[in-house]
Amino acid sequence: MSARGLFALAALLAGCGTNRPEIPPELLQNPGDGNLAPGCATAGYPEGPYGVEPGDVVANLCFSGWTAPDSSPHTEAALEKLSLGAFHDETGKKYELLLVNTAAIWCAACKNEHKTLGQHYAELAPRGLALVSALFQDEAGAPATVDDLKLWVEAFDVKFPMLLDPDYQLGIYASADQAPLNLLVDARSMTILQKVVGDQSAVIWPLIENELDRREASE
Repeated sequence: MSARGLFALAALLAGCGTNRPEIPPELLQNPGDGNLAPGCATAGYPEGPYGVEPGDVVANLCFSGWTAPDSSPHTEAALEKLSLGAFHDETGKKYELLLVNTAAIWCAACKNEHKTLGQHYAELAPRGLALVSALFQDEAGAPATVDDLKLWVEAFDVKFPMLLDPDYQLGIYASADQAPLNLLVDARSMTILQKVVGDQSAVIWPLIENELDRREASE
C-alpha cells in the first residue's frame, strides 16, 4: 500500500466521527414492489407490502459490493450485485437470522462496532446468522466510493459481505445521523424482528443470541 493509502487508513481508524453530515429531507423511498435490476431479483421472495418497522417484510434492496472481501480483489471490477433476498431461507437450513448493518467513515460508533463485528459473526454464523454491512458515506458525508470501501474492509479485516450504499437506500429505516443501524431480520419470512440504532452493541448481540437460543430450543 502507498504512503498515501497508509495515511488514509490510519485516518479511518482514528477519525473522531464528529463531522456528521446534514441529512436531506427526502430519503430514498421504499421500492415497494421489489422489482430489481438484472442480477438482483430473487425467486420466491415474500410479496409486499413492504415496511420499515418490526413485523413488516423488509424490501428486497440490492447493492454492489464484495461478498467475500477476504478473498476478492478490492477493485471496482470485482464488485458483485447482492440483494437481501440472497439470504431468504424458508427452511432455515442455512440462515435463521439476517443482520443488516450500516456504516459511514465519519461515524465513530460504526468504527468501534466494526472492531468486533467480525468476531461476533464468526461465533454465530454456524448457528444460522447471516450478516451484511453497507458503507454509505465518507468522512465528509459524501456518498461512499469503491476507494472508501477498500479502506474500510482493509482497516477492519472484513470477512462478511461488505456493500456500497451511496444512495443510502437503507435510509428508509433510519436517518444517517442515527448510524449505525442494525436491522435484525427473520431469514425465513424476511420480516423485521428488531431495529436498533446508534452505539448499542450491548443490546443487539444478546438479542440475537436469545433469538437463536429460542429457535434451537423449539426444534
